[in-house]
Amino acid sequence: MAMPTAREFAQTAYTAYGQATDLRTHDGGPMPSWEDLADRTRHAWTHAAGAVALAAVAGLTGRPLGSGGPDVGDVVLVPVAPEENNGSTVAPALITRVWNATTINARVLADGNAIGWRTSLRYAESLDDAQPGAAVWTWPGEGN
Repeated sequence: MAMPTAREFAQTAYTAYGQATDLRTHDGGPMPSWEDLADRTRHAWTHAAGAVALAAVAGLTGRPLGSGGPDVGDVVLVPVAPEENNGSTVAPALITRVWNATTINARVLADGNAIGWRTSLRYAESLDDAQPGAAVWTWPGEGN
């Protein structure tokens, strides 16, 4: 069974919040459905739920995540052109610099002779819709 995505965690948290408040917002108004939330609000719930999930994983694994994000030397996944990666659209990459909890630099380890370099990659929940070479990364097993 795959681990839920940060968005799925966020929807669970939002539902639990509604159950705890009789479907009322912080100011007493009626809660909109998840689908009717503004994109910015859904993103905020997803960001918060992702941070909680990372903290829980850190507690379970004993690996301190500090800011809740990646460390130099971690392996992540990035989107690549299949012709540069023996037919696969995803390749592992080794983190070489961490700018913050969501932005990194990495060396791409393609299944072939090419070793690419990517800078300022931003975290993505999934690579499913990412174009080859997009400046995004995700953890192995998340949405892939």
